[in-house]
Amino acid sequence: MNRLIALLAAVLIVGTPLAQGEGSRDETKLTLRDQVLKQINRDRVARGLAPVQLDATVSALADAYCAAQIRNRTTGHFTTDGKPPYMRLSEGGVDDGVSENAAAWSGSYSFSDRAVYDMARRSHDAMMAERAPHDGHKRTILDPHATHVGIGLAWERGELRLAQEFVRRYINWSRPLAREASLQEIASASGKPRAGYRVEAISVHYEPAPEAMPAHVANAMDNYRLPDDRRDYLPRLRSYINPRADGTFEFVKEEYDNGQSGDFRVAADGTFTFDVPFREGAGLYTVVVWVRAKDSRGEAIAASNVSIRVRGTSLAGTQ
Repeated sequence: MNRLIALLAAVLIVGTPLAQGEGSRDETKLTLRDQVLKQINRDRVARGLAPVQLDATVSALADAYCAAQIRNRTTGHFTTDGKPPYMRLSEGGVDDGVSENAAAWSGSYSFSDRAVYDMARRSHDAMMAERAPHDGHKRTILDPHATHVGIGLAWERGELRLAQEFVRRYINWSRPLAREASLQEIASASGKPRAGYRVEAISVHYEPAPEAMPAHVANAMDNYRLPDDRRDYLPRLRSYINPRADGTFEFVKEEYDNGQSGDFRVAADGTFTFDVPFREGAGLYTVVVWVRAKDSRGEAIAASNVSIRVRGTSLAGTQ
């Protein structure tokens, strides 16, 4: 199973003056979002990938983040609350796998509608022009497993922020994970992969809870990734009675190579149930459910990035 590493550098571009224009901000945002979506799907389809669908809810979360960045004078994947993208989107109710691209423009003048359109177009084109190994934005846009995208936009005077939140939606959750818990609680989840997929494994990543930071520190963090401190859990294998030809029976207990029989239940219809262990104490636990196409040796897909903030005493207490 490939390890999930989301390493995406922020784009910081200095704007150049363009001719002035007029228009409704709301109408501009709608048409601008459509322009960015068309660019994304143009480049995906040209490489034989399925187009992604625009997600209005994720776009609204991305809009709020872009506005906060302008307000806090930050760029990239962090603002002054110190929350990484997967935690920020998880807190907003996103249960799926996510990867973020971010771009920023700064100028000494107020941006016109025409300038905003041009900066958004040029930001996307700059991402697609990246070359390996420094091509994180391009690889995110061309993620073959992405199904949806949220497009966030905000501009004010001489500042513009753009965020592309790519989503991998492969699980129907019957019981989503809580976003907060205490060490004394059990955080349980259940769900079922969409048709044609099965659960491969579940990873739980741990890190200390984020702390507020000044803008210059946030701006210096030009990439993000899930922490290396992680534990992997596998579906529980079967135990059954196997009848023999001589009329006797054999008890069969399936095991993995390490002699273990697995950690969480998966029903015959693919529904899984998982209790998140808080083995490292208080902090942030991010749960990644890996799925894989049935009868396929293709790579596993990170189909969730749900973050749980765990406190040392209770939800009302402090760490």
